[in-house]
Amino acid sequence: MPPSRTSPPPASTLSLPIGTSVPSLASNLLKRDSMYTNVLNPPYTINNAAGNLSDRTAFTNVIHSNGLIEYDTHNLYGTMMSSTTRDAMAKRRPGLRTFVITRSTFAGAGAQVGKWLGDNLSTWEHYRNSIAGMLGFASLFQVPEVGSDVCGFGANTTETLCARWATLGAFNPFYRNHNGDTSISQEFYRWPTVAQAARNAIDMRYRLLDYFYTALHQAHLDGTPVLQPLWFQYPKDANTYGIDLQFFFGDSVLVSPVTQENVTSVSVYFPDDVFYDFKSYAVTNGTGAAVDLSNVDYTQIPVHIRGGVVLPLRVSSAYTTKQLRKKDFELVVAPDRSGKASGSLYIDDGVSITQAKTYTAQYTYSGKQLKVSTKGSFDVGGLKYRTVKLLGVQSAPSSVSLNGHTLASSAIAYNSTSHSVAVNVTQPLSSSFTLKWT
Repeated sequence: MPPSRTSPPPASTLSLPIGTSVPSLASNLLKRDSMYTNVLNPPYTINNAAGNLSDRTAFTNVIHSNGLIEYDTHNLYGTMMSSTTRDAMAKRRPGLRTFVITRSTFAGAGAQVGKWLGDNLSTWEHYRNSIAGMLGFASLFQVPEVGSDVCGFGANTTETLCARWATLGAFNPFYRNHNGDTSISQEFYRWPTVAQAARNAIDMRYRLLDYFYTALHQAHLDGTPVLQPLWFQYPKDANTYGIDLQFFFGDSVLVSPVTQENVTSVSVYFPDDVFYDFKSYAVTNGTGAAVDLSNVDYTQIPVHIRGGVVLPLRVSSAYTTKQLRKKDFELVVAPDRSGKASGSLYIDDGVSITQAKTYTAQYTYSGKQLKVSTKGSFDVGGLKYRTVKLLGVQSAPSSVSLNGHTLASSAIAYNSTSHSVAVNVTQPLSSSFTLKWT
């Protein structure tokens, strides 16, 4: 925010154009004397499609209450306004988080507000561009809460475009179907295909919310991006540098949407690593090459778990986040090629700016043994770890023990199709435990 003014507002009779007579301009700005002789038509202009520099926006010769000129503050105005809105909301509800979404932002805005990517069009090009847009803001500009107008804002969407965008949008941090009043209505329920696509994607989104909330908390602590281009995870793989149609949701969930019109296939790049289908648990051994996935229905989106992670999921979705908080957890262990995996979970009350109590869990898997270590005094109620699923298992384990006690065979289910094992553990979420396979 600009400094508080130390003098009365400029007189309404102040003559323009503005020169160096404005007393509140910082000394470093005064050095640009010649630039203030005609700020409406400066010597260095931009290629403004709307016309002159001030057309359809605030005039660049306007003086702010603290003496700064709009020419110097124009790109800051949106952030100044949204930050002030955030401060006002914080005063209305002291100690509680605010939720402000703005279109105009500047560096640092993400510390206080979220962003939507602006008035896009209902076109496949803008659908594709939205991926790079949100990656830029979440990964580079540190605005974690970002997303596009799902299905497009201007012009008219189509059933297939809206279906694809409904699935992609579920992996935007900020997920909103929004359009203009001159466009056709595009609520998800208006087409059966779109409605089913949204149900499928929202089911995944809600089951992943705690995983993503943990990613948001990590971003708060050290700036780790909540969305990542592939090269963030594979910096030595030059093939990933130009990929802007795939991304990681958090650091472990690879999202590869279909991005072309009227097709049900997509070319997915898998780095030299192991990946597991989010729904079927089928294994893909990446070789640093593109793989064509076919028969991708309009109601589906390819999602894979990166090898080497332990993914905390709710056992099922819900209609609201309040209902979701009553659902138990399952852990999906997706080992890397060395047979190891790790992950974490963070929970707090979800509304307070400063947390009095929190819950954290650390998961480590190695040598066919999963260790769950929990700490914190946040009351998780009666929530439980209901199931642990181990992926990439070529044969059924001979035995499984929980905290040193052998489990009954009825608590263990091996799926030879997906090569996975599901173990009923039913452990309190607040407890630490060890699960071992032999």
